[in-house]
Amino acid sequence: IPTNLPCSVSLQPGPDDKGKACGVDFEVKTYLAKEKNNPDEKVEKKDTARLVIRKIQYAPSQVGAGPKADICKSFMMSDKPVHLEASMEKDLYFHGEAIPIKLKISNESNKTVKKIKITVDQTTDIVLYSADKYTKTVLCQEFGETVEASGTLEKTLSITPLLTDNKEKRGLALDGRLKDEDTNLASTTMLRQGVEKEVLGILVSYKIKIDLMVAGGGLLGGLTASDVTVELPLNLMHPKPEE
Repeated sequence: IPTNLPCSVSLQPGPDDKGKACGVDFEVKTYLAKEKNNPDEKVEKKDTARLVIRKIQYAPSQVGAGPKADICKSFMMSDKPVHLEASMEKDLYFHGEAIPIKLKISNESNKTVKKIKITVDQTTDIVLYSADKYTKTVLCQEFGETVEASGTLEKTLSITPLLTDNKEKRGLALDGRLKDEDTNLASTTMLRQGVEKEVLGILVSYKIKIDLMVAGGGLLGGLTASDVTVELPLNLMHPKPEE
């Protein structure tokens, strides 16, 4: 298969959806020809064998440095801020692999960080037929860690986004679906130099969002509650099988 063709991606149908799922797939067709090299030959169905195959892009062998993000946020009724720093060890993780996120929180404010919420969003950009772009949450996990006023916390929290937790989500992008065989969340689309993105049909990307849920103190506690958010990009792919 030429390398510049798109990878297999299918959008997960809803429970009531009928017909073929939207996506990119490949089929190999073989038949018994009556004559040599005639592409226009009329072939009877009974003389044909078809095989649906899945085209997957494997992760590059070189893994890049992990992303890092930080934010310093001030609040009403507090003269000092909350500082949040989040980082990952590498820029690429395999499907089903645990993703550790290192957090450093310095709470100089007079408010309490009540809990930490981590979400992973999948963005699917359909360039096949229109500029149709939408985002689905594939993981949302809350952690009960608290940071009192003037406190600090350094902790690594681990998440694993999986298709098994998202079986009902209509329109989620998957790595192609071979009949009823199991599949996984779609891999991140890696753009190759010189390949027009329109040729790739469906582009998939992921981002991780880390939220600190901060509750205000005093009488206005509930009203002045807010959160502190940073985002990290995530590449999710398959490892290259050993030869």
